[in-house]
Amino acid sequence: MARHSIHLYLAIHIVYAWWVADTPADAAEFYAVVERSGAVALCLSKGSILFSDRCAGDGRLTIVEPIKEGAVVWRSATGTVSRENETQSPNCALSRARWDPKAEKVVSTGRKITKTDRTALLKRLSESKLPEVAELVEEDDITAFTLDLDGDGKEEIVFAASNFTRLNGLWMSDKETRRYVILGGILPAGASYPTLFYRESGDYNGGTDATGPITLKGIVSISPGTGEIALLIRGGGAFEGNQTLIRYRNWTVQKIDTIEYTCN
Repeated sequence: MARHSIHLYLAIHIVYAWWVADTPADAAEFYAVVERSGAVALCLSKGSILFSDRCAGDGRLTIVEPIKEGAVVWRSATGTVSRENETQSPNCALSRARWDPKAEKVVSTGRKITKTDRTALLKRLSESKLPEVAELVEEDDITAFTLDLDGDGKEEIVFAASNFTRLNGLWMSDKETRRYVILGGILPAGASYPTLFYRESGDYNGGTDATGPITLKGIVSISPGTGEIALLIRGGGAFEGNQTLIRYRNWTVQKIDTIEYTCN
């Protein structure tokens, strides 16, 4: 069965279709996916997709939910997005969302996040013949949870596996070069091989800001009327100012890179 990613330009057209189909014409002027901190992931304004260095307007905000065990709910509010800049460089301006938390609307999804057995997951990943997993990854290197991502009634495992942090401790003690691996992916129920949304490996020669483990930041509704879910993840090092919205459906990963920061 094919497992692949859809490139940015096609994924943007898909997201645009979700929002337009789900939002009445008089309410489709402005829509934004935002984090609890007010950071803006992506906007739809007057029919145009905007990233957080260009987004501004008033309308519906859908708030990224943290990944935690229990029932999944969607939170939305009416609010304002404006571009702000705390530096003297015009290139550092980013959008910031503001809203009244007391006015948030909460909708139950009927889905839930559950804990994943990391021992069983590591066994499945090792048996999948995924390169370097069996040799390099240990149970404590894995972060994972289970959730029905595509609404088909079957739960998928979302995982991030990285020996990067562990190797840093070993390097501090013996300065020995070792192989690192960083993986992010989705493993459907009964599948023998995961669909990856992030993959990196190389030689670890001490601490670096050029790369680092994956952070599973949250989940968000990208089309409330259809139940579509996206993951928000961050991968790469301190110099990488992007994060990624990921949609999964039918063994396929669709990714849109968005801006987390421009000036660090």
